[in-house]
Amino acid sequence: MELWTSIPGYEGFYEVSNFGNIRSLTRFVEYGRHKGMTYKGRDLKQFVSGKYLSVKLAKAGVTKTAYVHELVLLAFEGPRPKIASRSEIRHLDGDSTNNALSNLKYGTVKENAADRKLHAQGLTAVK
Repeated sequence: MELWTSIPGYEGFYEVSNFGNIRSLTRFVEYGRHKGMTYKGRDLKQFVSGKYLSVKLAKAGVTKTAYVHELVLLAFEGPRPKIASRSEIRHLDGDSTNNALSNLKYGTVKENAADRKLHAQGLTAVK
């Protein structure tokens, strides 16, 4: 079952699902001398940036490009843990476009490197 939750920092604007989908919410935006405009919610188009899927998020006239895998883990697991070495997001099956929550996990650089060795052998990392 697909579950949706707000993207931290974009509450009332965007939501992310545990399947890695992103949608905007219907909202009224006031601007200028006009009363404003109602924006109808829709599924956001994802595009490849580097080797990862990304989306563009906008709020208060500022547009930001964000990686989908980062948004999924941020919304469902919270911010990246602060550990001694830099933390990374692991794609457990090695597919950088599979952004389902079940395929993502925070980990260390060392764990991510070990995952890449497994993926080269055609194996999936253990969650």
